[in-house]
Amino acid sequence: MKILIIIPIFNEENQLDKCLQSFVNQTTKPSSLILVNDGSTDNSKKIINKYSRKFSWITDYNKSSNGIAEAGKKIIKAFNFGKSKSKLKYDLIGKFDGDIILPKNYFEKMIQHFKKDEKIGICSGVLFVKKNDQWLYEDLHDKKHIRGALKLYSKNCFQDIGGLIENLGWDTVDELLAKYFKYKTKVDENIIVKHLRRTSKRYNQKIIYKQGELMYKLRYGIFISLIATMKLFWKNKKINTITACALGYFNAYKKKKSYFVSKEQGSFIRSFRIKNIIKKIFLIS
Repeated sequence: MKILIIIPIFNEENQLDKCLQSFVNQTTKPSSLILVNDGSTDNSKKIINKYSRKFSWITDYNKSSNGIAEAGKKIIKAFNFGKSKSKLKYDLIGKFDGDIILPKNYFEKMIQHFKKDEKIGICSGVLFVKKNDQWLYEDLHDKKHIRGALKLYSKNCFQDIGGLIENLGWDTVDELLAKYFKYKTKVDENIIVKHLRRTSKRYNQKIIYKQGELMYKLRYGIFISLIATMKLFWKNKKINTITACALGYFNAYKKKKSYFVSKEQGSFIRSFRIKNIIKKIFLIS
């Protein structure tokens, strides 16, 4: 299977060399690895050049940027920029981060999953972070959620969901749409990927406001948005989480911002979310 991987890179000099070496060490290497230098101001470009000059299957591109680390829109713009440069007729396409270390058999195992079940649309391993000299599961989301740092899609799934949206929450939208189009998403908990920097460590509190806006754009409605907001509050333990989410949602409503999904897709998403809430309340597997 031909694999296209795109890594948007912004100021990753402390992690990037280890990350790229883990790609080089793969038992089954990607057919093409595209590195997009998204306006880095550190030594990331030097590291990128070292690998692209040495390996023919690694290419690099420079993209102008505002020189600020931003979640969502900036990252996926860089991803889409890199994708536009590729002419590879891929079977699998992935958006990966520059601060992870893959186990040597990562893509070998991923290919096995996609070949075993053609209904799988998105697949990944799990992220672990280092705490007190131990590598532990980064417990930020439901274990079934495929993290944005290592998303691998089948070609058909990627095309059916319309690619990746240039907005915060793209890695929620893609999974919900994949399920809408009747694809499976799979997380292999036996494949451990080391995350060298904790998620969102360099992003600011504006993310919470944008998450409220995202709830509106996904047609969550008041009830599901309220539950999602309380879930964020429980994780952050900050009262402004509630106000920021509410402001994001109602300002999007007031300005009648464009939805990311159709009415039919929105109805599916609400039903899907409610079913999951019921399962968790009654501990249904």
